[in-house]
Amino acid sequence: MAAAGVMETTNAPQIIEHVKKSVNFTPYDTRWVPCSARFVTMGLYPRGTGVLQVYEMKLGELKLVKEVEKPKGFKCGTFGASSLEERHLATGDYGGRLDIWDLERPEKAVYSVQAHKQIVNAIDGCGGLNIGGGAP
Repeated sequence: MAAAGVMETTNAPQIIEHVKKSVNFTPYDTRWVPCSARFVTMGLYPRGTGVLQVYEMKLGELKLVKEVEKPKGFKCGTFGASSLEERHLATGDYGGRLDIWDLERPEKAVYSVQAHKQIVNAIDGCGGLNIGGGAP
């Protein structure tokens, strides 16, 4: 039995490291691609441009499958407004833009709008489960 105010480590949440990867940019957000063994990470290169990378985990290895560089750094992202079939990523960047990306073809956004005058610090989505409105 643990003393008062002390958590037993056997019942504590644990973080299990599957793989690790060094990157040459500052990552600001990472999201699992729904229903897959892939994740996307987004951030800012030291030169001020944005980077979006898609990785796949396979047999204990991490493989970079897509990488794009954009004029402005990415600050945040969500799959919340996308269906499980489409898996479109919505992002906010340092220039105040909201973009929606098809990760199979991330060279050009499928939707883009100037959402704010300056940085988009956080983003969330709704409608991806067909229970209401979502992204166009």
